[in-house]
Amino acid sequence: MPRPKGSKNKKSIASVAKIEEQMAAQQAKKQALEAEQAAILAEVEKQKQLLKGKKKELRAVEKAILSLEQKKVEAAAIENAVAQKAEIEKVVTKLVSSGKSAEDILEMLKK
Repeated sequence: MPRPKGSKNKKSIASVAKIEEQMAAQQAKKQALEAEQAAILAEVEKQKQLLKGKKKELRAVEKAILSLEQKKVEAAAIENAVAQKAEIEKVVTKLVSSGKSAEDILEMLKK
C-alpha cells in the first residue's frame, strides 16, 4: 500500500474570529477571577479587623479576671484574719471565765 504524501502533522489554521472569541472568553474569565479575588481580600481584611477587636476585648477581660482574682485573695485573707481574731477572742473569754490570769493567757497564746 502506498504512503500518502504530505505531512501527517498538519497544523490547522484557526480563524482570527475564533481566536478573538477565545481571547474574549479568557479575558472575561480573568476579570471574574480578579473580582472574586478582590472580594476575598476585602473579606480577609474585614476579618482581620474583627479579630483585632476581639483580641482587645479578650485582653480587657483577662485583666478584669486577674483583678478579680487579686481581690478574691485579699478578701479571703481579710476573712481569715477576722476568723482568727474571733477564735482568739473566744479562747481568751473562755480562759478569763475559767479564772486564768492575764499572764497565763499570754503564755498560752504565745504557744
